[in-house]
Amino acid sequence: APPMPEGDTIHRIARVLGRELVGREIDQLRLHDRGDIKELAGARVEKIEARGKHMLVHFAAPWVLRVHLGMNGHWRRLHVRQKSTGLPTVRIEAGEAAYVCEQAYRAELIQAGALRNNPRLARLGPDLLADPPDIDAAVRRATQPGNANREVGDLIMDQRVAAGVGNVYKSEVLFECRVHPRTRMRDLEEERVRAIYQKAAALMRLNLLTRRRTAVPLRRRATPSSQRLWVYLRAGKPCLDCGTPIERFLQGDMGRSTYFCPNCQSPR
Repeated sequence: APPMPEGDTIHRIARVLGRELVGREIDQLRLHDRGDIKELAGARVEKIEARGKHMLVHFAAPWVLRVHLGMNGHWRRLHVRQKSTGLPTVRIEAGEAAYVCEQAYRAELIQAGALRNNPRLARLGPDLLADPPDIDAAVRRATQPGNANREVGDLIMDQRVAAGVGNVYKSEVLFECRVHPRTRMRDLEEERVRAIYQKAAALMRLNLLTRRRTAVPLRRRATPSSQRLWVYLRAGKPCLDCGTPIERFLQGDMGRSTYFCPNCQSPR
């Protein structure tokens, strides 16, 4: 199964769609819960951007389309006469092409003037794929007193602290930083927190240029070339650094899988 969309995926999709659609007039926009949006027929696409896990399509008309892929969403490019085989959340037609988003968590039109105050966007922390990312702001949010008792493996996925990190990067970043995912925030020095967010930003930026997500640097890989992740989805397999079996547990209110090496990431 393909890895679930994270910040790097959304930025990559926004870049590809931007190359194809920005500056063009669309023929049709359909939303799964509203049908054909007639007032946007002929509207020009002004800009497509990513903010964390949200993608925003700005039209010359006073509307912005917000798409959140969730865990299963994905985009496909079809010929305009092709029908989607999945569950289309959004369908944008322009010329001979149809850009179809299937199985997204949410898609909605927002008045451009209300974008700044949209509750789902206003609460986002700094985007770790911004150029440059505001690591200082992420660290300030992460080290607020109210987060002192939270486990780092839960907090690093909190989009209100920093936007973009998902389940794959959570496990990979904490392994590379040698931090046990159950470590309480109060037990991490500020520089350790900074290193975590710097590593997350660096890994995601590396993966902007490839469709396959990887965290294992070539210089340290002593395994077949198919091995691209240190711990994610590797429960029971030997750690690539020390050979200890990788472990998995469910973490946070949503019970998301966390993978770690009990030796390399032993609590200190």
